[in-house]
Amino acid sequence: LDSQKTQARHYRTLQEMYKTKKPNNCAVIQLLDLEFQSRRAFIDSDVIKEQEKPTKIFEAYPCFKEIDHVMDELRRILQPANQSFVTELRQRWKTFCSKVQFYGVMKKVHQEATNDFRRY
Repeated sequence: LDSQKTQARHYRTLQEMYKTKKPNNCAVIQLLDLEFQSRRAFIDSDVIKEQEKPTKIFEAYPCFKEIDHVMDELRRILQPANQSFVTELRQRWKTFCSKVQFYGVMKKVHQEATNDFRRY
């Protein structure tokens, strides 16, 4: 019960921070960490209709309109103990994109070479 009160207080603090023009990013991250359990309970609950969930989540947590907070939430869900998860994920994404680009270029080169060969 005390934990629920504390998490409710964190949520109210987070709401107050988002009434300002530029909320303190570090403070927002810390509050999101502290308030994680109650937020997951809210999101996973059957209180909100499935089709209304995205709207209700963004109303309750405007911070998730910012990609950095979404990525950090992904870390909280998938690897809560790994503080470098987002950095590692971005690096893996960069590597993946470069491989996809390389594959696309090589496929085009191969296709053009095949077409040139067929002409002769």
